[in-house]
Amino acid sequence: MIVYDLLCNQGHDFEGWFDDARDYEKQLGGGILQCPVCGSAEVRKVPSASRLNLKRPDANQQEGKRRQKLLQMVQEHVKRNYEDVGSRFAEEARKMHYGERERRNIRGAASWAEFKELRREGIEAMPLPLHSPSKEKLN
Repeated sequence: MIVYDLLCNQGHDFEGWFDDARDYEKQLGGGILQCPVCGSAEVRKVPSASRLNLKRPDANQQEGKRRQKLLQMVQEHVKRNYEDVGSRFAEEARKMHYGERERRNIRGAASWAEFKELRREGIEAMPLPLHSPSKEKLN
């Protein structure tokens, strides 16, 4: 597993989690990799300055708090607006994709292998970090 800091052409920064460097290149080249804020597919890797610890400690703390608050906001949005289908996430996503179920917003749990298989089938899904302020797993 490799984590890259990414930046879209609109200036939104975000993290991307990939199996390896080839997985990143494949997703980028296939148009799968998109900015979660604006949907732009014009994305590039940027240096991971936060991991170099070049900022003052208080600046690092403020950045960490900002990212934590943003993650919490995303998770709260998903919790309020997506139906929890639990471990049936991959199954429900497939049924909606293939027209067997009405499309709706869902969340739940899927293994990394299930997530990769959904992506290979052209089914849109986005993993959210497992560590969360609410201690709840959301996919």
